[in-house]
Amino acid sequence: MLTANPAVLGWSGSPSAFAAGQTAARAALKQLGKRRAQCAIVFGSSWFDQAQLLEGVRKVFTSAVLAGGSTAGEITPEGPTSHSCVVLALAENGMMASVGAGTNLEDDPRTAGYEAAQQAVHGLASKARSGMLLFGDGLLTGYAEALWGIQEVLGTSSLVTGGLMGDDLRFHQTYQYAQDRSLSRAIVGLLFGGTCKIGVGVEHGFEPISKPRQITRSRANILYELDGQPASSVYEEYFGQEAMEAMRQEGLTRRLIAYPLGIQMEAPGRFLLRAIRAFSEDGGLVCTGEMPEGGWVQLMIGSKGLALEAASSAARQAIQSLRTVHFVLVLDSVVRRLLLGREAAEEIARIRQIVGPSVPLAGCYTYGEQAPLGTPYPYGRSSVQTGACLVIAVGQP
Repeated sequence: MLTANPAVLGWSGSPSAFAAGQTAARAALKQLGKRRAQCAIVFGSSWFDQAQLLEGVRKVFTSAVLAGGSTAGEITPEGPTSHSCVVLALAENGMMASVGAGTNLEDDPRTAGYEAAQQAVHGLASKARSGMLLFGDGLLTGYAEALWGIQEVLGTSSLVTGGLMGDDLRFHQTYQYAQDRSLSRAIVGLLFGGTCKIGVGVEHGFEPISKPRQITRSRANILYELDGQPASSVYEEYFGQEAMEAMRQEGLTRRLIAYPLGIQMEAPGRFLLRAIRAFSEDGGLVCTGEMPEGGWVQLMIGSKGLALEAASSAARQAIQSLRTVHFVLVLDSVVRRLLLGREAAEEIARIRQIVGPSVPLAGCYTYGEQAPLGTPYPYGRSSVQTGACLVIAVGQP
């Protein structure tokens, strides 16, 4: 006898925040039948009134553990969308979930990570932990410190993965959902336990095109100097001064998106991507993630073909260790959506082709992707990327 999939999906593009949350949740509830929802993962457009959106979801799922956040675009099984709400609900079965939130992420990221993990562990009925999904503020850095705080509670070998939430490229305020609360400048952790296993795949497909240059001065996500020269010189040398002036005026353009910086990792050929959000007047670069002094960076290049191949590779990685896949989350960089343009739908279609047409698939576009780099389990240290396609599959080994 076949067992019903514990994961179900609903989504809505209603212009009303409350109606969008309620309609998406009702669509998921209808598929649950007589089963009770134990967990709901919610992705909502940043254009909605966030409190109203969560109230709409809570009107349907009154007692389920709830986590998620605002987006730079939503992902449904039908492809990319926007100005919508997506709800993935999980029925009660051998899989368990608990949520925790850490506030004051901007000033004390380590404590914020510790608090989120402590709350989640305290609420998990199962002693067996499968891993933690993170939903962080995409406008903040400090996630290396937040990870240390999480690992103080969960242990250094625990899987930690997730996304940094967006606000539709306004770069003003993002939101993280924890139960009935819509938070900002916070980190939310959804801890899974019980009988489930989490598979992770992350790829970006960008390749280096410049010589390595060392970060000689930086602070958080602002890169001031490379090899003792203004950081923007790496772009000026490649594009020329006239093109540079145009990019300074335009900000986050398609040209900048196709040419991020890659921080060299210890593993050969592995890079952490950092998109350039803006140019400062002193020649510095405002990046989408932390830029560690002493690190080595190269100018990278991306293409639609490489991006699509990377998404397929990430999907294969995510499901390879699972016998049964209950659901798939796609946390995809907004950088990739802009790079792919109309072919963004093709990326989701390729992932769906690999994970299977009947597997519930949901997600969103993010400002950063938190994922372990290197081999699958035992997982390497989790790091933040910008520009990657992160596929998270949850199921049975």
